[in-house]
Amino acid sequence: MRYIVSISILLLVLVSCGLPKFQVEKAVSLDLKKEESQFYSFSVVIYDLKTKQYFYYNDSLAHVPFSPASTFKIPNTLIGMETSILKDSTTKLNLGALDDPTLKFAFQNSIVPYYQELAKRIGDQNMHAYLKRFHYGNTLSTPELTTFWLTGDLRISAMEQIEFLNKIEKRQLGLRSESYETLMGIFQERREGSLKIYGKTGWGVQDGQDIGWFVGFAKNYSDRYLFATVMTSPEEAYGKFDFGTKRISLTNAAFQQLINR
Repeated sequence: MRYIVSISILLLVLVSCGLPKFQVEKAVSLDLKKEESQFYSFSVVIYDLKTKQYFYYNDSLAHVPFSPASTFKIPNTLIGMETSILKDSTTKLNLGALDDPTLKFAFQNSIVPYYQELAKRIGDQNMHAYLKRFHYGNTLSTPELTTFWLTGDLRISAMEQIEFLNKIEKRQLGLRSESYETLMGIFQERREGSLKIYGKTGWGVQDGQDIGWFVGFAKNYSDRYLFATVMTSPEEAYGKFDFGTKRISLTNAAFQQLINR
């Protein structure tokens, strides 16, 4: 979905996530120039968990913070589990809708009212505390509790998305095992040959540009990866191409080049 963006604290000691710092000279550049277009710019970052190697395209854009849009459903789900508002993937929040969605359906289909109701029940204090605990982007949950990840102040870069996903992969956020397991069980699986991708999309508008995300985890036989794709497109280009599917196809192109190298 597309959104418009206008221009007691927990005392915790986190285990180091152990993710090597991204360095261009040590990372592997992917050649995705054929995917470029006058209608959008994009960056893809892939981290190989086995070799501890970064693969990337357009590293400069990978460090620019944007609104997370619906990719925030990832931390929002974890917070909902930790605060016991969510029990498992079948949890409904009684939204009053004829077809009250489960957590899994709401996650996979980006049901915004579900996650807005979840944020209300989490509350300002808990939400802020967990964002600080997770070191999630700039950690801002302002100005409105139900929209800060859509039209508010929260910002995160593709590189920061990778860092957060790594903490989930290695279970280094200090959460209950049920929280991690429930989250990983609600990702939609996409297959491209031997590659299995478990990702979450996001789409918003910030500073006159459409912002698109596709972030998550991937497997290719015994190899495991983290990935974050971000793309920007001027609003006047809206409708000139399929923005919704492009985020995913760019990610697929990057993985195919990585696997076949």
